[in-house]
Amino acid sequence: MKAELSASEIKELSKFRFAAELPDGVTPIAFTSLLEESSMNSLLKKLEAEMSAPDLKTTASVWMKRHAFLAVIYLYAMSVFNKQLNAAPDSLLLVEMKKDGLWLPDFYFKSKSALLCSDEVRNEWRREAVRHLFKDNIFPVMEALGKAAKISKLILWENVAVYIYWLYEKVVAEHVDEAIKARAAEDFDYVIRLAPGSLFGNYHQNPLARYHAEPDCQEDANSSVRVRKTCCFTYKLNAKGYCKTCPKICGPKK
Repeated sequence: MKAELSASEIKELSKFRFAAELPDGVTPIAFTSLLEESSMNSLLKKLEAEMSAPDLKTTASVWMKRHAFLAVIYLYAMSVFNKQLNAAPDSLLLVEMKKDGLWLPDFYFKSKSALLCSDEVRNEWRREAVRHLFKDNIFPVMEALGKAAKISKLILWENVAVYIYWLYEKVVAEHVDEAIKARAAEDFDYVIRLAPGSLFGNYHQNPLARYHAEPDCQEDANSSVRVRKTCCFTYKLNAKGYCKTCPKICGPKK
């Protein structure tokens, strides 16, 4: 059954760079063009100059971090609203925006209609929802990005994984509705651990599962962080130095 996103749901998603409307004076980028290596290469070279990045790998890594917010939008709608958005590349536009000098694009969904799930078939519905996000969008975009910048997909997948952890462990975990939190916890476990690799692209195993680990680096007296397994190269753009989860500076406890 289909259902439109409500005004309140759109407002919630806007916190994650969901564009409710196309802004005036901005020419959006068709997502379908991001599946082409040549178009992706052109975009990366433009961003490389704008970011003053040292190379395309750094630019590509930052790009994937921004693209990870599509997964945040989609999975939030899936777990909190019980709605599957249409994330097909031909149904999306990338809206280039800047904030405090940083390239922070928004995502415009041409349709605000979503597939509503009933509890009786949720496992099957969730399986298809996860497949649609990753196999139809994240994976083909990542393929073009990897070819254009010659960057390891291990880095790109972890760039997506860290935002999925943030979404479920920080954002959704603070939701006031206990039923939603319980459902989201099951979804989180499925996405990062139980979902088969075939839902993510040409994989035999879940590409997110390799990043599944408990936080093991002490951040302060009351909290710890999950150290990355790969370096995202952001330090090359950051005058403040390394990320607090960077494997170059924060190792696991012995």
